[in-house]
Amino acid sequence: MSTAVPTCPGCQAPRVSGPECPRCGVIYARAEARAARLAEQARARPTPAPEPPPAIDPAWLAPPPDLRPDVLPARTADWDVAADDATLELKLRLAALPVALLVGHVLATGSARFVARLFTMPLHELGHAVSGWLCGLPSMPTLWVTYTAESRSYVFAAVLAGALGALAWWGWKLRRHAWLAWGASLLGLQLGCTLMPLWRAEQLVIFGGDAGMMVLGTVLMASFYVREDGYVRRQGLRWGFLPLGALAFWDGFHTWWSARTDPSEIPFGEMEGVGLSDPSKLVEDHGWAEADLIRRYLVVGGLCLGVLLLLYGIQVARARPWLTARR
Repeated sequence: MSTAVPTCPGCQAPRVSGPECPRCGVIYARAEARAARLAEQARARPTPAPEPPPAIDPAWLAPPPDLRPDVLPARTADWDVAADDATLELKLRLAALPVALLVGHVLATGSARFVARLFTMPLHELGHAVSGWLCGLPSMPTLWVTYTAESRSYVFAAVLAGALGALAWWGWKLRRHAWLAWGASLLGLQLGCTLMPLWRAEQLVIFGGDAGMMVLGTVLMASFYVREDGYVRRQGLRWGFLPLGALAFWDGFHTWWSARTDPSEIPFGEMEGVGLSDPSKLVEDHGWAEADLIRRYLVVGGLCLGVLLLLYGIQVARARPWLTARR
């Protein structure tokens, strides 16, 4: 016999003997009739048939055909970024210097020469100052004039020699051959200039204006070929040094090349607030002949061109395998 206690179909409370549940108020007979009717409807409702699986094209299950290696490579070649950068740098080294020299010649010798002089004059004055420093004469360059001491300062010369010696020593220690070469060369040059007579040092300082401008311009152009980890290249300074150097070189060289056939091109005269121009000082105060003046400036310019030609030849030699592969 079942011992389960009948419960209310509404609230599941124990069922009492009356027709209505005292807890929820549902009428037992109606609740049972409704439950029986719902159960009958559920039994009469048809069970939905299961959906058939999606049709699969047998061609999808077939293995892919073998690809012909002559039509599509089995593996695409990787992009060699380092090789592309090296090729671009090689092209720049071959094209930058000739283009800079050509554009610099047009700007420094044409109608825009006065504008170009605004950029090259600081290098002209710096040429005076560097010449004075190498001779042991303290010098201070400004935009249009350089102030140079009338007597040597051996303390200044010793400090400069110490700085150049330190540059050479650091170059030797760090195996930076460029530092070693610059430090040793300038140290030897300073020794020779400091020991020369003072009257000759004064001539060198005056001559160092246009001559120094050509030399400094050559150095600036040569800085385009510094090594990859050099500060000038990492900071992008070489792109400014290259055109500035080309302007400075042609500004000085063109004057004396033209004076070869036209002496009126020599900038004789007096500058307001400054005094005699450099050629006037060398000719009138120091007794230089015009022919010697022109020849010495052209020798400096020719040596600068020779250095640039040598550097460019080295770049062409390094690029020969690449140039040969393009033929």
